[in-house]
Amino acid sequence: MIVLRTPDIALHREWLDFMGEFAGSHIDGASADTVVLGTLGDPTAYRRWVVALLDHERGENLPDGRVACTTRWIDQDGEIVGTINLRHELTDYLLQVGGHIGYAVRPTARGRGVATAALQLILAEARRLGVNPVLVTCDEDNTASARTIERCGGVLEDLRGGKRRYWITLLDNPIGYAVRPLDCQPLRGRLVELRPVTEDLVARVKAGEVQADWAPDFPREDDLAGLAMHGQDGTPSQQWGSRLIVRRRDGLVVGTLGFYGPPDETGRVEIGYGLVPSARGEGLITDALALVVPAALAAGTTVQAHTEPDNVASQAALVRAGFRATGQRNAAEEWHYLIERLGASA
Repeated sequence: MIVLRTPDIALHREWLDFMGEFAGSHIDGASADTVVLGTLGDPTAYRRWVVALLDHERGENLPDGRVACTTRWIDQDGEIVGTINLRHELTDYLLQVGGHIGYAVRPTARGRGVATAALQLILAEARRLGVNPVLVTCDEDNTASARTIERCGGVLEDLRGGKRRYWITLLDNPIGYAVRPLDCQPLRGRLVELRPVTEDLVARVKAGEVQADWAPDFPREDDLAGLAMHGQDGTPSQQWGSRLIVRRRDGLVVGTLGFYGPPDETGRVEIGYGLVPSARGEGLITDALALVVPAALAAGTTVQAHTEPDNVASQAALVRAGFRATGQRNAAEEWHYLIERLGASA
């Protein structure tokens, strides 16, 4: 579990262990330059630094030209795996390249969704403080950080001084931040990529061609049925049709996810998904729903789903994505789940 911890004098050893992985280089979000970081092996210097961080969060004893700043350590299962800070306002420099938020994850903890989870948590703090919209920047060539910011609703304004500058608008809705409405582009998460189905692939599937990037047990019958329906209603099928669930660690297609057509007259869409047996239990559906559901909500829809009464795993994934059980069933006696559109109460 990932949580944000207030800097603590008692965690000197844990902080030094975290800092050691950076080998003396700059640590974004640490609220200290390399000179200060180099002194923190001394317990007295470390204590003074932690006290200063807590003062700065309250807006007290700020150095010239600095603004109030909330600093948090990213804790995963009791280990400090990163650091993140939130500047309460922008100076001219921060507006140009620095932004409201800085963060860093220790090298051994990267690629596990730590930065995304931490950014989501600090955005909740920004909302509480009234910091809105939030500017987040990253180096122009840091594609991993760019993906993290985009997953959390970042909208690219421009590039300045070698930095990508993203704005995140915090909203009063179940998601909490703005996201790009669902379109025909791939969605990339920590574990999966949701890749829109192309007409060429549909033709190949209908011709019985097996693709080199399919998992050995893909496709299931449901996958074939979903692909066969692709675009039959004459709508922009890549937006509201099937998407391939691609497992990022090996690039294999392991399932499909999609909507049963575009929104109806009430603005509702129904989502369906499935994985091959060899890919279950890895959290892939949870990651996939975290990508596509906010995008569908941002497109102005209400999303619904149905699940068999004994499919506990699917029910848990829906709840984690923000759905609620309505107590209703469909004609097949499947339970009905619902997550309402932006601005509505879920």
